[in-house]
Amino acid sequence: MTAPRAVHVPVLPEETLRLLDVRAGGVYVDCTTGTGGHAAAIAGAMGPDGRLLCIDRDREALEFARARLAPFGERISFAHGNFRDLDAIAAGEGFAGADGVLLDLGVSSLQLDTPERGFGFGHEGPLDMRMDQPSDGLTAGDILNTWDEPALAALFRESGEARGARRIARAVAAARPLRSTRDLAKAVEQAAGGARDRTKKHPATKVFLALRIRVNGELDSLHTALPLARGLLGFGPSREGGRLAVISFHSLEDRIVKRFLARESRDCLCPPELPQCRCDHRATLTRLTKRGVRPAEREIERNPRARSAVLRAAQRMEAPA
Repeated sequence: MTAPRAVHVPVLPEETLRLLDVRAGGVYVDCTTGTGGHAAAIAGAMGPDGRLLCIDRDREALEFARARLAPFGERISFAHGNFRDLDAIAAGEGFAGADGVLLDLGVSSLQLDTPERGFGFGHEGPLDMRMDQPSDGLTAGDILNTWDEPALAALFRESGEARGARRIARAVAAARPLRSTRDLAKAVEQAAGGARDRTKKHPATKVFLALRIRVNGELDSLHTALPLARGLLGFGPSREGGRLAVISFHSLEDRIVKRFLARESRDCLCPPELPQCRCDHRATLTRLTKRGVRPAEREIERNPRARSAVLRAAQRMEAPA
């Protein structure tokens, strides 16, 4: 196994271990292992009696992680899959519960820096963007070359929060057929007024984000996975409140995580005008990071891709009956 072109540098590694409260003999699940940065740190802290389940939908990344974590032996289990199927994957690997669950969202440096994956526009590459290759799923090229302008504009606006979404959609349609990441970047540049300010983000950044989110169903998967992750907590060997940690990289992801943790830390979800509770909702989590944890400038200098990261964590209030 050769080393990946770019070894993924884990974001907020010390803060993640602290908030997960990784202990000797604990059981943990890394739902987005990538090439194994966070997983290696967890494995080192959980000791010889701990167990770790490593999940990733990217087969190539999971193989790199398998080689990287080989020194930890049978303490580590690996599963190829999407974290939206967390309950089935964990059960299939013999993990009935966990003391800690980690979701590190977004893409890895391995994916971004491999032109053949089509995630970035720094190099010429196909309009693919599928995390699970090879698969029969929709590609970015399928979307760009077949969707009508209103559908493209809605995608760029809602999933990428891109300014001028209608103008960009019109430029994309006019440039068809788009065959490469450079074709897309050029079309977006033209829609943004030609030459860009090199001190600012490329105008295609949010368009690529929107396409990646749609191709991989990232937001839907996150909505599904959060309650599944919460369900695993409290069944770990410690029988204390297990912990959930989530690292997000853009506002749409972070909003979903923030709202989930806020809702699950409340006893009642009824409108304030109701005289008494009718929902019978009971809090299951205690938030550990109400404002979220962001990388220090020192980490951002070492790893510029950490700049937009936000870490949120919560603890299961009590083991389920």
